[in-house]
Amino acid sequence: MYREATHVRTFKGLVFVTSILVTSLFWRILPDTFRINENSDYIGFYEPVGRNILEGRGFTCVDGTPAIAYPPGYPLLLAGIFGFSHLVNVSEETILSIFILLSVGLTSVFVFMLARSLWGSLPGLISSAVWITYPFALWLTKQPNSEIPFMVIFYGTFCLLWYVLLRKSYAWPIYFLVGLLTGVAMLIRPIAIGIGFVMGAILWLAGHGMTMRFRLLLIMMILLGNLVAIFPWEAWVYSKTGRVVLLSTIGASGMYDGLTFALNLEGYRQGVAFPQDVQALMQNIHVRVGEMQSFGGVLSAMIEELQMRPLAVVKLLAIKTVRSWYATDSQRFETPIMLIQMAYLVVMIWSSKVAWKRGGIAKQLAISVWLMTLYFWGMTILGSSLFRYMAPAMGLLFLLLPALFQSGERESRVIEEPNNI
Repeated sequence: MYREATHVRTFKGLVFVTSILVTSLFWRILPDTFRINENSDYIGFYEPVGRNILEGRGFTCVDGTPAIAYPPGYPLLLAGIFGFSHLVNVSEETILSIFILLSVGLTSVFVFMLARSLWGSLPGLISSAVWITYPFALWLTKQPNSEIPFMVIFYGTFCLLWYVLLRKSYAWPIYFLVGLLTGVAMLIRPIAIGIGFVMGAILWLAGHGMTMRFRLLLIMMILLGNLVAIFPWEAWVYSKTGRVVLLSTIGASGMYDGLTFALNLEGYRQGVAFPQDVQALMQNIHVRVGEMQSFGGVLSAMIEELQMRPLAVVKLLAIKTVRSWYATDSQRFETPIMLIQMAYLVVMIWSSKVAWKRGGIAKQLAISVWLMTLYFWGMTILGSSLFRYMAPAMGLLFLLLPALFQSGERESRVIEEPNNI
């Protein structure tokens, strides 16, 4: 047992170091023209809010208004990073780069641990190696993106949930911790607003051996953890604005942008050709921008558009559904991204099918991974339909890759005697 634990620690260290080295190499070979920080959210919101927090002005924007467009998690992290850089007298850029590298390393280790829990150490290296070298995950690291710390928390939480389910643990405090960590992820990326419910659905489907009442209790613990994590932020927002805001106010704006992206209203998009009726629909939605300042307003406007232009609305929805897997905010490089993604997705669907057919824990993992993937896909379609929002789901899909290389005998042994994470 001690020898096996030593091997596992060695593998974890190998994954962690390799991930950092590959990311560092990617940064070094990336042409200068691509190293520019194009993250407008970071420049216009996250960084200035982080500096205001560090300087004692609290969660405020440059103009002094409450910073509620996005949740507080990432600005708080940036305030800590900036403060630490001043403390150790090292440039903010260097400390931020170190933070990104550490986050990437931890995320890769979580991918390895998740894959190893079912397939074993060597097959687990396959999943982590594919994630480490995944070009679009590497692309996210070239600039400060909130997805990077989000994926650390998200994968770590998913790992913890899978750990307790695999061992049929009945310890409710662990499920509360799962909910609490999920709430922290929500405070970094508002797209995670419904992940607690998805975690609950996974628990319900995979919690064999638990009574219905006890499964409901554990799901309530997850959701209670969500609430405890986000309540202080919600209370602060209400005290400043007098209204209840679900994590952030960016939701309606993101939905509107996702319905008008072909118009290039921001001025930096390359432009993509779409059917004339879809472009006319987007133009009409743009005219109604005053009505679309809330989720209800967007929904009401789109119901009216559906009644007047049903075919155009269906086409737009279909376009958003497909573009979620390859679209970029600038609309550059979308064709090569689409072709690369198609290759990955073919393999992912194949490995999912193999895992499903094997049944047992392999099938449970496939169901869990696809539930979470469908959640991210749905939220991406609902919002701006940008591929980077699907990056967390891609890492989970890679967990199923070892199914293509494992024998049925090996998997049966794993089901009966799960590996230690």
